[in-house]
Amino acid sequence: MRGLRYPPLSWEPHSLSNVFVHDTGKLLTSDLIRRNDEGLSFRAVSMTPSLKAELKRGRTSIKVNNISTSAKLVVSAKGISSINEEQSGVDRTITIDSGATQEIELSWDNGLDEQSKFAVIGDTGGNEELSWCLNRAAELGADFLLHLGDFNYGNDDYEQAIKRFHASPIPVFVSIGNHDFHDSGIIYHDFLQQLGPLNNFFEVAGTRFVNIDTAADYFPAHSGQRGKLLKALSIDPAQSQVFFTHRPFVDPRPGQDHVIGGINEIPWLKQLIKQTGGGPLLTGHVHHSAEIEFDGIRQYTAGEGLGHEDIVLQRPAAKLLMGKVTRGEAIAFAWEDLNMPWSAHRSHTHIKKLIKDGDQQKLDWYKSIIS
Repeated sequence: MRGLRYPPLSWEPHSLSNVFVHDTGKLLTSDLIRRNDEGLSFRAVSMTPSLKAELKRGRTSIKVNNISTSAKLVVSAKGISSINEEQSGVDRTITIDSGATQEIELSWDNGLDEQSKFAVIGDTGGNEELSWCLNRAAELGADFLLHLGDFNYGNDDYEQAIKRFHASPIPVFVSIGNHDFHDSGIIYHDFLQQLGPLNNFFEVAGTRFVNIDTAADYFPAHSGQRGKLLKALSIDPAQSQVFFTHRPFVDPRPGQDHVIGGINEIPWLKQLIKQTGGGPLLTGHVHHSAEIEFDGIRQYTAGEGLGHEDIVLQRPAAKLLMGKVTRGEAIAFAWEDLNMPWSAHRSHTHIKKLIKDGDQQKLDWYKSIIS
């Protein structure tokens, strides 16, 4: 999973479509992906999604997932007969009745133009640990969460993770991990149709958040959709910017090398990050919490989503990263205790790691606390 990208970049998924023709009319979306459900079902991939539609006479139902519970629907329309929005957690269902062909625009106001808090965590697997991380982030007051990849460690993780992401108490934006496009075959389509694009950006409170794909090596480094995105952003540098991805530039653990590994990939990415305006790099992959300076770029590694460090040390130790962006001010970060209860440490990965480490005492102890 650390070799050259497979499928090769010539097979890389195309950019996601934002135009959809349906029985009830034509939709043009912004920061929304169409889920592979029946009907008009979408998932937001930013905090400010919107859609425009030309609707025919009759009733149209549109479902949108990953909308903040506090966001207010904003409607601009001509010829509306009636419009109704139902809310259930981060899900919205909008029902529109029209007596004739009409144009309508829907968006959501989060009230986050000036300031916002967000949480950062990766390497959660897809079960109880993931649910705990999502709920802990909400408990700490995060408006949204950046997931740094690796929610799929086997068994039913992929299916369970998608359900938990869709039912999260706050919006979640996911960077693809090296475990997340493999599951007895290549499954990019599951990620793209249920979670979001592999490379994209959005803005909150004057800060640009850039999601880049480092799940496997690119060759050449500047190729693919990632290269196109970063080159486009370099034309319009941002004053305030955050990058989030899976694999790090530097492994903070002495003697370890879990890093981006493509030929010239780290130097190229480092250069493009600076050309686009610079900013911190948020990474997972390493099941550890640390921050380190790398040639002018501050790297935060927040990969303790499984809470495995708790088991290694036999005490609560895992951390989650919190960030705050305020328009016109520097981005602020702080580490918070993950506080994951022993009952949530259920991933099969824990046992695999302890067996690999040959630590029978901790293996017996871990089995006793979850029994």
